[in-house]
Amino acid sequence: MRPWHLGNTTVRSPFRLRDGLIALANSPLVGHIKGRELENAFARLLHQNGIVNITREDADASDLGRKWRSALSQLGFIVPELDVRQGLEQIWVGEPFTLTNNGRRLIEAETVPGMQECFLRSLSAYYIPSALERGYNVPEFSPLRHTLATMLELERRTGDNRLNFLEMGLIVQLTSSSDTVVAIADRVLSFRQARLDAVSRRQFDREALDLASAEHGYVVGTFRDYADTNFRYLKATGLVQSRGYGLSLVPEKHLFIEQLVVDTGIPDSDQSYLIALCNGATLPTDNRDTAQLVLEDLVRQANLRGIPFDLRGRDLTDRRLSGFLSPQPS
Repeated sequence: MRPWHLGNTTVRSPFRLRDGLIALANSPLVGHIKGRELENAFARLLHQNGIVNITREDADASDLGRKWRSALSQLGFIVPELDVRQGLEQIWVGEPFTLTNNGRRLIEAETVPGMQECFLRSLSAYYIPSALERGYNVPEFSPLRHTLATMLELERRTGDNRLNFLEMGLIVQLTSSSDTVVAIADRVLSFRQARLDAVSRRQFDREALDLASAEHGYVVGTFRDYADTNFRYLKATGLVQSRGYGLSLVPEKHLFIEQLVVDTGIPDSDQSYLIALCNGATLPTDNRDTAQLVLEDLVRQANLRGIPFDLRGRDLTDRRLSGFLSPQPS
């Protein structure tokens, strides 16, 4: 299994994508960022807005423009250009490299929770392999749900949902829906125990990375780079938080995460996948009954923490409560 990663290793910080999207939206380049000259112009635009740093004025930066275009397309913030030779029709999603609905929402979001929701809808809609990324020889799956389900299984087994950096780099991002979460958790826990038993943990880590490099045919840095990118994009959803050298689930989002992971369905066609990616996925709290459950759970948690909150007499259709229903930062 080749390692997978969310987002783009060129754009390690997800929230920089919003800055780039705003710069693009306010320029004449919308819909026109293909071809070396236009890719160079896009890179220069990013440089002029302080988003990237091009050190040489006369340098060819078209590769940077292509990578940013790819990152924005891959996550559905701009319309991807489809390969008609694969039976895809551009009319499904609109003009290539124009802003999508989810891209517009990301630009319009003025709060961290609002931005997190855009990334959550994007990564919830993101599956591999897909019409845009066919280079994975595994059944289609959601990397976001896959990782969250693994963390929930670790919690069931140990009482702690923490996932460390090397556990992501050497185990989780090398697995897919072909692997059960029970089997993945077994591997994580065995890895932890072996590391605890090692005389030198630094040497253990180095040898584990070297072994993975030899087994999978990637340089050691790839496993670290992908794990770093995955952690950053996972945190951008607001569902997980940093914990030491790893991640843990945000406690207030636990019920929401459980509801999200329950949805194990896959897109029924390339067309439905691409439309969902460009619009952003439907979330559990878009359903009124599920939103009510999540809201009641949040109120219960608030009361347990000494923050009294009473829903009686409140109009739950009031848009002022919409932010309370959506994932919030801890």
